[in-house]
Amino acid sequence: MLTRLRFYLGVGLGVSLAVSLLFNYSQSLLNQNLSTSLSASLQSVESLTAKNHALANQVQGLVQARDAAQVAADVVQQEVAQLRHDAKVRVEGIRTVIQHEGCYTRPLPPAVTERMHYD
Repeated sequence: MLTRLRFYLGVGLGVSLAVSLLFNYSQSLLNQNLSTSLSASLQSVESLTAKNHALANQVQGLVQARDAAQVAADVVQQEVAQLRHDAKVRVEGIRTVIQHEGCYTRPLPPAVTERMHYD
């Protein structure tokens, strides 16, 4: 009976060892596949990070260009407003001066009114 027990124990130990070796081999293959997959994923992440940085730099440049264009537009708008104000002041000054002249009641020729046009 003891011999049989040793035999079964030996067979069980052998089978257990064989199963353990097969499991370790399959785990080794799985680890190798996962390592390859991880390496590819890391390369993909690095590529996407580089693209992200490039896009961030491009957006920053566009924001700066937009801000510069807005400043230029504001300056032009202020200049236009100042020119319109100056034109209105001049027209009012001319009207005040010619109000007492004899030609004040006569209409101006079309060529003159076209040159004096303002909004």
